[in-house]
Amino acid sequence: MQSTISGRGFLFNVNLVFLSQVAIYGLAFILRVILARGLGDDGLGTYSLFFVAVLVAGGIGNLGIGLGNVYFLNKGTYSYRTLLAGSLTAFGVMSIVGWLVIGVWGLLSGAELFVTGETYWLYGAALPAIIGYTIFTSFLHGSSRFVALSLVAIVQGVIAVIGSGVLLALDSLDVGSAIAVWSVSFLAADVVTLAIILPGHLDVGRIFQPPLAVLWDQIKYGAQGQAANMAALFNYRFDLFLVAAFVSTAGVGQYAVAVGLAESVWWISSAISMVLLPRLTAMSRADADEVTPIICRNTLLISVLAAGGLIAVSPVAIQVLFGADFYPESFLPLVLLMPGIIAASATRVLGSYLFSQGKIIFTTFATFIALGVTVAADLVLIPLWEIEGAAVASSIAYTVALVATVYWYRRESGRGIAEALLWRPSDIGYYAAALKRALGRRSEDEESGAETLPQDEPDEDR
Repeated sequence: MQSTISGRGFLFNVNLVFLSQVAIYGLAFILRVILARGLGDDGLGTYSLFFVAVLVAGGIGNLGIGLGNVYFLNKGTYSYRTLLAGSLTAFGVMSIVGWLVIGVWGLLSGAELFVTGETYWLYGAALPAIIGYTIFTSFLHGSSRFVALSLVAIVQGVIAVIGSGVLLALDSLDVGSAIAVWSVSFLAADVVTLAIILPGHLDVGRIFQPPLAVLWDQIKYGAQGQAANMAALFNYRFDLFLVAAFVSTAGVGQYAVAVGLAESVWWISSAISMVLLPRLTAMSRADADEVTPIICRNTLLISVLAAGGLIAVSPVAIQVLFGADFYPESFLPLVLLMPGIIAASATRVLGSYLFSQGKIIFTTFATFIALGVTVAADLVLIPLWEIEGAAVASSIAYTVALVATVYWYRRESGRGIAEALLWRPSDIGYYAAALKRALGRRSEDEESGAETLPQDEPDEDR
């Protein structure tokens, strides 16, 4: 089993995705610095509220189809072409529905939802861009095309950083222009993704006469996980709305900086879970049961070390990068977020296991339990302690999500809790094997032990 974990394919993809995550989140970090410098805490707070509103609407609008695509591509239930046809149909329909909702709300509210006037109508570009990004990139993720997936994300980040940086240099960066650049960056990423996934798989006739039974399966399975994603999004971002209500938009900006820094610890677990999810789905049950706890406990250990390092450097980093508006206000919330951030790193890995076993509904249950805790704790703690209260509430909720996920993971796998969460000295062997490979001394067993994932599905339904 060691060859399964330390096999070339898995670790190569983890390293590739991790380095890509460093680049992707590094670009997002640079963008946050630019926006903080150009907009100040109040402007960054307004921008963040728009951003979260689009993510929420986009999460509803994609109907979970992206998750359904990842699952069915790896299970081989339906062909790539069939899944793509249904996905394109759904994207078109939900974009039109989104425009209608935006138009009606704009007329009734006087074009106001966190932003006003002309800036409000940018929802019309941002929403389809996010829906498309989630659905289209799922074909890259589901086919384990991690180089292409990383390329798309980097394209989006580069456009956003360059566009915002130029506006800052010209002293023309405001909330409206920042949102416009962000929207354009995702539209461009959608175009790049389509250029990658469409050739050889586009069936125009099926788009106008979609395979409705397959599309229903995509939605039916994916919606279970998407409900969890939406609950997780509210766990991660609901507090921003309450900070705006009980504190100020400047407080939203200060808290957004703390959250952005804290979530950089997730670069590690994000890279691992992204590679692990399709791999576990393609594995046998026995192999998935064996691999998951080893990866989970080592991910948790590395996350703890990363969190400690981040706390140590943050006082200087916040002052130098973000400026006087954000220090010391953002530092204590960052520290208070860390226990929950670490817990969520393990939740991601165990959630990948439940997904791979067709038990994604348990992740949904765990996330909704945590959401209830989030809402209750936020309503009590934010009025009491302001943004520090939001950070404490988040840590409590993330920890609750881990406890619930561990419960269902243990029930499904039969493995012990300590095995999944507590690092063992014997794990040094996996690091040693990885080091040997990095030094070019791979054994023949390691060469033959790596599993591979399907890259393309046949054109006809299986």
